[in-house]
Amino acid sequence: MPLVLSAFADEISPHLDQQVATLARLNVPGLDLRSVAGNNVLNLSDAQLDEVSEACAKQGLHIQAIGSPVNKVPMTGSNQPQELAKLERAIHAARRTGTNLIRIFTPEVDPKDFENAWIVMEAWMAEQIQLAEDHGMVLLHENDAKFFGAYPDNARRLFERFAGPSFLAAFDFANTVLIGYRAMDDWFPWLLPHLHTLHIKDAIESEKRVVPAGEGDGQMVETLRWLIEHGWSGPLTIEPHLASAGKFGGFSGEQLFEEATNALRKVMEQSGVPE
Repeated sequence: MPLVLSAFADEISPHLDQQVATLARLNVPGLDLRSVAGNNVLNLSDAQLDEVSEACAKQGLHIQAIGSPVNKVPMTGSNQPQELAKLERAIHAARRTGTNLIRIFTPEVDPKDFENAWIVMEAWMAEQIQLAEDHGMVLLHENDAKFFGAYPDNARRLFERFAGPSFLAAFDFANTVLIGYRAMDDWFPWLLPHLHTLHIKDAIESEKRVVPAGEGDGQMVETLRWLIEHGWSGPLTIEPHLASAGKFGGFSGEQLFEEATNALRKVMEQSGVPE
């Protein structure tokens, strides 16, 4: 099966017209909606959400997922209801823009406290996954930075507990490299039954630097080849972070975004992956 390309289009430009025009020019049909004009997707009004939908439709694009920041916070009692409210807003944005996919994270926990934190983490995530299920949504958990689910053992525990159609994985190669892990060594094959999306950026661990697909330690060619051999077919979401990276997003600019897209297509060719 061909793999669909998508992208966090705010990596291209803060301006919606440049985002969608560049995606159309590069033949990337999906847009993961994270921010427009510097405003996070959760802060966009209904009129702004409609504007994004209309701009995509005019260019023959679709909104692939809502790139929410839900759970990018420390795991504290006061943060739990706030993040549930953010998820409710993300569900509204998803419905308004015609998708049922919402990217989320797991909250931050001191690595020394992973085991002790599990009871609270389990209750926190159960509440959110139930909310998503009630509204027909799919939560895509991203293994970002040093949040709880960025660590393979923790992520595996999450999926063993919550595996189901409302809780799937968005796997990011660079994120796991930057904390010392590898896709094929630490994540696959156990993640395969839960994998929905691949987030495409690579990294060099020794330099703590994000690089285009196939130019780092991410085992991208090997992983894609293995996934296709095992019948996986899902979105490849471009998230280059080549100019800057922060807690709530990254930026590349149009030229570097195009270089990242070309690098992904080269990796796909080397992996024998149809587009």
